[in-house]
Amino acid sequence: MDAHESSPQAEPASSAEFRARIQINSGAITLRFVVVAVLAVALMIPLLLVGVVVDDRNRHYHEAIANIAQSWGGSQRIAGPMLLIPIEAGDAEDDEPRYVAVMPERVDIRMASRFEMRRRGTYQTPVFDLDVLAEGTFAPLDSQRLHTRFGRLRSDQAMMVVAVTDVSGIRDATLRWKDDELDLNAVSHPTALSGLRSLLAGVAMQGGSFSLTLALRGTERFSAVPVGGRSTVKMTSTWPHPSFDGRFLPDEHDLGDDGFTASWTTFDLARGFPRVLRIVPSQGDVFADKDVGFSVFEPVNLYSSVERSVKYGVLFVVLTLASVLCLELFTGRRFHFIQYGVAGIALVLFFLTLLALAEHIGFTLGYLVAAVVLTGMISWYVHGASGTPRLAAIAAGALAALYAVLYMLLRLESLALLVGTGVLLATLAMLMRATRQLTPPASASGAGRHGA
Repeated sequence: MDAHESSPQAEPASSAEFRARIQINSGAITLRFVVVAVLAVALMIPLLLVGVVVDDRNRHYHEAIANIAQSWGGSQRIAGPMLLIPIEAGDAEDDEPRYVAVMPERVDIRMASRFEMRRRGTYQTPVFDLDVLAEGTFAPLDSQRLHTRFGRLRSDQAMMVVAVTDVSGIRDATLRWKDDELDLNAVSHPTALSGLRSLLAGVAMQGGSFSLTLALRGTERFSAVPVGGRSTVKMTSTWPHPSFDGRFLPDEHDLGDDGFTASWTTFDLARGFPRVLRIVPSQGDVFADKDVGFSVFEPVNLYSSVERSVKYGVLFVVLTLASVLCLELFTGRRFHFIQYGVAGIALVLFFLTLLALAEHIGFTLGYLVAAVVLTGMISWYVHGASGTPRLAAIAAGALAALYAVLYMLLRLESLALLVGTGVLLATLAMLMRATRQLTPPASASGAGRHGA
C-alpha cells in the first residue's frame, strides 16, 4: 500500500491525538469530575446562607410595611350601611349582646382611590387615600314578624352601622338618613361591627333612603361587601397593578398605565347571607369572604425575585462548573481545584451582590450591574490562571449567556420550566460531546486476540 494512501479505518491525526490524550488521562479526568461534583455540593452551603440573608431582609421589609400600615391605615373593607337592632336578653341567655342586622333593599357604592409611595428606611410601599360614596334605600320593617323570628327587639336603640376594618384610617365621614344628617361615632371592635354607628331609634323601622360619604386611608387591600338586595360597586384607582379578588370577579374592568376601573353588580341570592340575619359578635365575622375588591399587586417585588434567583442558583453553579470542565476537555488546559473553588465562591457572591444593589437601584439594574461585575472578575481570574486571552473571552461569553438565561427564567412564568429544561438539555449535549471519547484503552490480551 502506498505510504500516502490512508487506511479506511484510520482517524484524522488531530482526533487520534485527542483520543490518545483522553485515554491516557482518563483516570485523572474521572477524578476531576468527582472533585468538581463534590465542590458543587459544598457550594450549596454558602448559597443556602445567602438564602437566609434574603429571608431576613424580606422579613425586615414586611415589618417596615406593617409599621407604615399601622401609622397610615391597614387593609380596608367596607360593609354597609346596614341597620342593627339589639335583641333583648332572655332569662336563659347570658349578657353577650345580640343583634338583628337588616340589609338595604338597594345600595350603590363608588370607591375612588389615589396612591403615593411612602418609605421607611430602604423600604417603600404604596399607600392610598380612599373616597367612598354609598347611596341606597331600606324597605319598611315588619316588627311583629321580626319579633316572632328573633325575639323581642329594642327598636328604640336601633342604629345605622357602617363596618370599617381599620377605624384609625378614617379621616372624614357624613351619613344622611332621608334629609337629616346623623351624628356618627367610631367604634373599634374585633368583629364585623367595628366602624361607624349612629342612633336612629324607632324611625329605622319605617324605612327610607340614605347616603354616605367617607374618606379614609389604607394599604394592601380594599373591598366592599355588597349588602344590598341589589348592589352595584364601582372602583377607580390610580394604582395600575390591581389583583382582583373576593367572592366575585368584576363584571367589567379596564386597566391602564394611569390606573384602573372595575365594576360589580350582585343580587341577594348570590351574596352569601340573607337580608335579615342574627349577629352574635363572639361567633366571628359574618361577612368574611363575602366582599369584592382588589389587592395591591406589585409586579416586581425585588425580594421574591432575588429569592427565585437563589433557587435557580444551584442550577447556575452546576452549569458553570460543567462548562469549565468541558472547556478543559476541549483545550487540554487544566485549572487547579482551588481555582475552581474561588470561581465557585464568586458565583455565589453574585446573588448577595444582587440583593445589596437591588435594594437601592432596583432589581433589573442591580442584576445588570452584578452580572457585569462578576463576569469581569471571573474572566480576569481565568485570564490570570491560564495566561490565555482566548480562554478568558470564552469564559466571559459563557457567563454572560448563563446570566442572560437566568434573568429570562426569572422573568418567564409559564415558560420557565420549558426554557430551563432546554438549557439542561443543551448542557447535557455539550457534556456528551466532550466526553464521548472517554473509553478505556483496549487490554493487551484483547488486542492480541483481535490481531490473531
